[in-house]
Amino acid sequence: MTIEELTQCVDTYGSDIYSFCRHLTRSTAEGEELYQETFLKAVELAEKIDMHNNPKSYLISISIRLWRNKCRKQGWQKSHTENQSMEILRENGQELCDCTSHSPEEQCIDRELHALVVQCVDTLPALYRMPVCLYYSAELSIKEISTMLKLPEGTVKRRLHRARTLLKKQLEDAGYE
Repeated sequence: MTIEELTQCVDTYGSDIYSFCRHLTRSTAEGEELYQETFLKAVELAEKIDMHNNPKSYLISISIRLWRNKCRKQGWQKSHTENQSMEILRENGQELCDCTSHSPEEQCIDRELHALVVQCVDTLPALYRMPVCLYYSAELSIKEISTMLKLPEGTVKRRLHRARTLLKKQLEDAGYE
C-alpha cells in the first residue's frame, strides 16, 4: 500500500476507527492516543496492507492488538471496565440518538434507553463486550471478527448470542421489554 492509499484509508475509515478506539478505551484522550498509534503502526506496516482486502478490518485489528498490549503491559484491563461511556458522550456534547422526527417525550425515552444500553454493554465481561463492539459499533461481519480475534466463527456467534441474552435480561430487569 502506498502512502496515498493509506491517506485514502484515513479519509474513508478514519472516523469509524476513531469511534471504535474511543469506545474500546472508554476515554476520549486514550481513544485519540490509540487512534494515532494505530495509524502510526499502519504507516510502518503499509506494505503489508492490501487495499483491496478490507483495510478497515486490518486497521481495527491493529487497534485491538495495540490496546491489548497496552492493557497487558500496564495492568489497565480491570481499571477500565468501569462505566465511563455516558460521561464521554456528555463531555463531548454528542447526541445519544438521532431523534429529530420524534416528540420531546420520545426523544427523552430514546436517550434514556440508549444510555441504559451503553451502561449494560459496559458491564459485560470483556469476553462478550469485544465481539458486541466490533459487530455493532464497527459494523464488522462475524467472519471478520473471527479473523481479528483469532477465534472460530462459532465461538464469535456464541459470544454474541450470550451477550445479547445478558443484555436482554439486564434491560428486562430495568423495566424495558
